Amino acid sequence: MMARRKECVDDADDDGNMEIVGAADIRGAGQDLTPPLSPLSYSLHHAFLASHCSSCFSSLPPHPHHPFPHLYYCSSRCSSFHYPLYLSSASQHLSSPVSSDLSLALLLLHQINSSSSFSNYHRVCGLLTNRHKLLLLHHDDLSTRIQNGAREMAAAISLRDHCTLDSSKDYLLEEAVLCLVITNAVEVQDRIGQSVGIALYNIPFSWINHSCSPNACYRFLPPNHTAGVQQCLIMPASSSDAVKGRLEEICGGPRLVVRSIKAIKKGEQVTIAYTDLLQPKDSRQSELWSKYRFACGCHRCVAVPLTFVDLRLQESFVSNGRMLECVGLEKVTEYIDDAIDDYLSSSDAESCCKKLEDVLLNGFHYEQVIIRLHPQNRLSLNAYTTLASAYKVHAIAMEDDDDDDDDDDALKMIRFSSAYSFLLALSTHILFLNESSLITSVSNYWIGAGDSLLNLAASLVVSLDIPKSCSKCCSKCGLIDMFEAKSLDPDKVVEISREFLDCISDVTPKVWNFLVHGNGFLETVKDPSNLGWFETINSVANNKGNVKALMKDQERVELFWLGFHCLLYGGILSNISSGHNSYLSHSVQHLLYDR
Repeated sequence: MMARRKECVDDADDDGNMEIVGAADIRGAGQDLTPPLSPLSYSLHHAFLASHCSSCFSSLPPHPHHPFPHLYYCSSRCSSFHYPLYLSSASQHLSSPVSSDLSLALLLLHQINSSSSFSNYHRVCGLLTNRHKLLLLHHDDLSTRIQNGAREMAAAISLRDHCTLDSSKDYLLEEAVLCLVITNAVEVQDRIGQSVGIALYNIPFSWINHSCSPNACYRFLPPNHTAGVQQCLIMPASSSDAVKGRLEEICGGPRLVVRSIKAIKKGEQVTIAYTDLLQPKDSRQSELWSKYRFACGCHRCVAVPLTFVDLRLQESFVSNGRMLECVGLEKVTEYIDDAIDDYLSSSDAESCCKKLEDVLLNGFHYEQVIIRLHPQNRLSLNAYTTLASAYKVHAIAMEDDDDDDDDDDALKMIRFSSAYSFLLALSTHILFLNESSLITSVSNYWIGAGDSLLNLAASLVVSLDIPKSCSKCCSKCGLIDMFEAKSLDPDKVVEISREFLDCISDVTPKVWNFLVHGNGFLETVKDPSNLGWFETINSVANNKGNVKALMKDQERVELFWLGFHCLLYGGILSNISSGHNSYLSHSVQHLLYDR
C-alpha cells in the first residue's frame, strides 16, 4: 500500500527545475536526510474523526478533548494547535461526510490569503499546482471533482464570512489550491499502517520527484518523537524566487523524515515512489497518469528489455505455446480482483480461498488455452496476500465455535495462513535482491511472516520449554546483533540477506512440510525458496511428500526459530529503511522481547 504523492515534474519553466538534490554525498541506505518536517496543512479522513486525534493523528485516549462536533483531540495542547485553524479556515461549513482534500485545501487557502504570498495559478507559495494538467480533460472524473470541490470550498468560505456566494465566479484560486493538494499531499499512516488522513509539506519534501527505482523513502514519526538529525542533507536544485515565497509550517500535525535507501551523490536528484513499486510497468504508468497526469521516464521504465523485476511481475504462461492476448490477461486479472473484492466486502473467506487457489493450481481457462501465472506475477503476490488474510479470518471464525473438531480445522487454517505469508516474503525477497528500492515492502512481508509463524508456534508450544536465551543468540548467524546495532554498514545488505537465507535453509523444508499439509496448491510447492517448483506444478500427485500433520517437539522449536529469524530479518530491513525509532521497529522489538 503506497501513499498518494505529487506529480513528478522535470519541466523546465521560467523558475527552473522543481527537484531536490543531495547537499552532500550519502554513503548508502539508512541515513536520515532531513530533520523532522512539520506540515503546512493536514486533515484526518472522515472515517477516523472519532478514533484519532485531529491534530497529531494518534489514537484517542478514553476521555479525549471534544470542543466541537466531530472534533476530538488527545490533549489540550493538540486542541490549541488545530481547533483555531479549523474554525478560521471554514472547514466546519463543508457538507458531511467531509472530504479531507477539501478540509486541507481550505486550511491552506486561509494561510495563503493571510500571507498574500501568491502570484499565479501555476505555483502557489513555491509548490506546483499542476492545474493545467489535472484539468486537461474537461469532463473526466478528476476534473469534475476539482471543479465541484472548488465550488464547495467557495460556498463554505461564504458561510463563514456571512456573505452571498457569487455563482458567476470561476473560483480559480480555489481550483489551484485544491489541485496543489491533490498533487502534493501524502497519505499519513498510523502505527498499525492504516491511512488515517493526509498532510501537505513544504518544498524540501514536496519538490522530491518520483522514480520507480527511487533512492529515498519517508516515514512518519510518533507524536512525541524528539530525536533526529538536525541538519538537512538535501536541498532544492533551484535557487529561484519561487523558493522565497514559501509558507511557514503550522503547529501540530504528523511529522515526517526523508531517509535514504540507496547511495546519493552530492547534486544527484533525490527521488521517492508515488506508487506501489511491486506493480508491473503498465500498471504503474496507468496509475501515475490517472492520478498525476504524467508518464514516468525513469531508468526502470525505459529499460529495454524489461528489467528482471518487471518481467517477473507480469510473467505468465499459456498452454500450447500460444501468445497471451491482452483480453486474456484482462480476464484473469478481473477474476482474481473480483475474488479479492468479494472477500473484502463480504468476509466470505472460504469462497475466496477456493477461487484463488483454483487459479494458482489449475490456471485460468480462457477459450481453448490455460493461462498460468508466474509465482512472482503481481496477481500471484496479491493472491498470496489475500489468502494469508482469508485463512486467518477463517480460523478465527472456527475458534469462536464450541465444536472441538473445529479447533483442529482452525489450526489447519492458521498453518495455511502462515505458509502464504512465508511464500509471499520469499517470492518478493528474490525481487528485492534485484531492486533494492523494494526494501520497505519486503521488510513488511518478512515481519508479517515472522509474526504469523511465531503465533502458530506459540499455539503449539504451550507445554514446551523454549530457552529464554533463544531470543539472544544463534549459532549460525549474527542477525540479533545486527538488529540491535544502532548503525549498520549499508554495503552489507546483500551479505546480511545471504546470511539469513543460509541460516534458515536447513529448517525451512521441515517446517514447510508441516505448514502445507492438506492444502492442494501449497503441497505442490516443494521448496518455497526455489521457484523451480512452478515448472512441475502440473504433476500435483507426484509432488506430495510424506507430510506429518503433527510436529515433534524439536520440529516445533524449529518452527519458532524460523519465525524468530524472519522477524529479525524484517526488523533489520525496517531499521535500514525507516530507522530504529519508527513505528515498525518498535513493533518488532515488542514481538521479539515482550511477547
